[in-house]
Amino acid sequence: MSESLEKYHRSCLYFAANSFSRYINAMAEESFRKTGMSPSYGYLMLMLIEKPGLSQNELSQQMNLKASTMTRFIDKLLTMNYVRKEQQGRNSFIYPTSEGIAQKVLIDQALSDLYKKYCDVLGEEFAVKLTEDIYQANKDIETK
Repeated sequence: MSESLEKYHRSCLYFAANSFSRYINAMAEESFRKTGMSPSYGYLMLMLIEKPGLSQNELSQQMNLKASTMTRFIDKLLTMNYVRKEQQGRNSFIYPTSEGIAQKVLIDQALSDLYKKYCDVLGEEFAVKLTEDIYQANKDIETK
């Protein structure tokens, strides 16, 4: 790669973040393969197991996803029989089923596998610090 191209790669947060996201996503997809669901579905299930009865709007906000994307996620989990939906007026509240709750063991294993994979590549100390920094950057951007 030429020096000028490398400069762009090194100095553009947008490119660096998206490139890194693709690498981490590939690791996550591999780790979550044994669950039969994507990493995003697994994370959504953990949220619902931890706090059953969240509204679709709350879930969308928590995961920083558009409402239409959240609807698609929930519809998929409904067909897998991992969640059930309760309608109260205009609001939908989502609850994990017993089958969904049973997936927690596999999801936790997938997350542990993913953590090990990226720590093996990045080093645990750097990986933990990077995660904290990205989390804080997300919070800072979210409040602006």
